[in-house]
Amino acid sequence: MRIKVYGCRGSLPTTREIASKYGSNTSCIAVETKEQVLILDAGSGIAQMDRLTKIFSRKDKPFEILLSHLHVDHLIGLTVFSKVWINSPDELVRIYTLSRDERPLKEQIFGLFQPPYWPVSMVKFANVECIEIHADVPFQVGDFTVTPFMAAHPDKTISFHITDGNWSVVHLLDSETPALSSEDWDVLVEYCKDSDLVIFDAAYSDIDYLDKKGWGHSTMEDGFKLAEASGCKKMMFTHLGFEYGDQELEIFESQAVAMGDKYIFARDGLELAF
Repeated sequence: MRIKVYGCRGSLPTTREIASKYGSNTSCIAVETKEQVLILDAGSGIAQMDRLTKIFSRKDKPFEILLSHLHVDHLIGLTVFSKVWINSPDELVRIYTLSRDERPLKEQIFGLFQPPYWPVSMVKFANVECIEIHADVPFQVGDFTVTPFMAAHPDKTISFHITDGNWSVVHLLDSETPALSSEDWDVLVEYCKDSDLVIFDAAYSDIDYLDKKGWGHSTMEDGFKLAEASGCKKMMFTHLGFEYGDQELEIFESQAVAMGDKYIFARDGLELAF
């Protein structure tokens, strides 16, 4: 298994001038095996993936995307993802997410991207298949078994437990773990228990979090607590606040490294092999 980070920012992209080391794109991470690629969220980083990789030249398998929620920073990259615009049955894109209202799921996902907010309506694309999933109901994507579960974040955000039977990854972006009830905390710990990697939302410093309680994000300190409680093998901190530049992030990363080698700090272009 390989993990590739194409976007590690939260809420907004940031400028490369202040963050050339850690990157500027919003959330997009790929989980890869020899046979398959699973894309976690479609922030602006998916455009970087589209440009840099050759894995999408294949026409024998669909492009599988898990969307944790429909906030703009997690789906803005779909507007420039070339496989959506090809609009050909030979290049099928499958998007899995929770339904939020009574509209067709494709309209929920692409509803913002039409006039007057976007020059061309994206709802019409025939090669995009939108699949409704349900919290706590596992589903299969090739060799991956994916179990979605609710996150502590507004607008029906979901987290994902992903496994092929040999390894497991938990995707916890846009999750405010201090807001969880004790019962929900126990459920989260169980999902993360002994996992190979937990991808954790560390959007804020401890000081900044004090003014942003209830916004649906966590801190590194929250990640340390979860890692200790769950016994996960590795934890990667991501969804980094767009306002932090390299100087601040280097301090945060040094604090994480000081806590042990199980902690990894995300940056655009990072690759992990398991």
